[in-house]
Amino acid sequence: MTYVNIVLLAQLTRRIPIIPPFAPSHVGYNESHLRFSDVFDVPRMTEALHMPILDWQDVKTNIGLDTGVAFDKVGCWSSWAPMENEGPRAGMARGNGLERRLGLDISYTRVPESCKMPEGQLHVSSWQLATLGFRSGWLHGTQENQPMVSEGPSTHRMVPDEQLLCFDFLYFMGTVKPFEWDEEYHPGWQIATKMHFAPRMVEIANNFLTRVFDVQREEFIPPFISVHVRHGDFGDTCGWANISISDCYAPLSVIARRVQEVQDELASTRPGINGGQPLKVLMTSDERDSAWWNDVQNLGWHFVDHGPRGEDTAAKFGKWYPPLLDSVIQSMGTGFVGTDRSTMSMVARRGVQDWQGGPVRDVRWGYPGADDH
Repeated sequence: MTYVNIVLLAQLTRRIPIIPPFAPSHVGYNESHLRFSDVFDVPRMTEALHMPILDWQDVKTNIGLDTGVAFDKVGCWSSWAPMENEGPRAGMARGNGLERRLGLDISYTRVPESCKMPEGQLHVSSWQLATLGFRSGWLHGTQENQPMVSEGPSTHRMVPDEQLLCFDFLYFMGTVKPFEWDEEYHPGWQIATKMHFAPRMVEIANNFLTRVFDVQREEFIPPFISVHVRHGDFGDTCGWANISISDCYAPLSVIARRVQEVQDELASTRPGINGGQPLKVLMTSDERDSAWWNDVQNLGWHFVDHGPRGEDTAAKFGKWYPPLLDSVIQSMGTGFVGTDRSTMSMVARRGVQDWQGGPVRDVRWGYPGADDH
């Protein structure tokens, strides 16, 4: 979402987006940073969007070095500071490990209060942020708030750069209302659907699928329905609501019902697909319970085993790759069943809809019978 928002702001302000590497917040901070162009097909995206797109590595060549980094002093805007109202970092920018890796010593200035969306405590308005990319908006913003001392090696103060428009945190950015990513009108989808995966990512995913489906070449990979079940951190939501995991998560029987709906829709709308036979089903999930995976296998469904006894994906490619390759595989489905409220499912759902023209469903969860319909 953040990367799409960067490109959207670049479009609104007539700038060239510089995309940072993926910060390993979800896979462990000891893991290396991954270039945007390692994951997505940037030349194809550039052509589709009619705009240049740069990696930070195209701008600075010493990224990722822990020692000997030449730091550049920069002034940027903090869209997070107005949202951080409590605790020791109240009113401060949102720190992250990327700044040191990028060799940036950043002094942040809080964005004007007008940038906050009134409907949401965390969201800022894309249109209001875009005004900071123009002289009149920049003047308003720098007159309302003063630069904060940088947390880098020089502890300097610097007003936001007028040419390099930069922000600390852009995940919670909206156009009309907060949490609008699931709305088809969101302009970010005009960007996200142009973000096809890099050829190497697709090649690795196809190699996995040939082994999963026991075929010799990728052209023999059968059409399949991809499924994404997110458990993991969603268990925290169950705990906060005092609901047991068994009652909170949708059981496999409920997921299978949604899969059957997709099978039925494909049989109706594309009757010749797969010779009229039901499509194979491929499960992706962050679930770690081996008994659950045995139940998946007992349904006759398939999955990529990323563990040491399977593809050993993390050891071969890095910790980033199990979830990233799951995303690639999800988007390859002829149909898709995802998890309600999961951003990973949401992105996969749009990929299957836009790239494959396939039917999609989401499974609701949170209490017994949540997906009854």
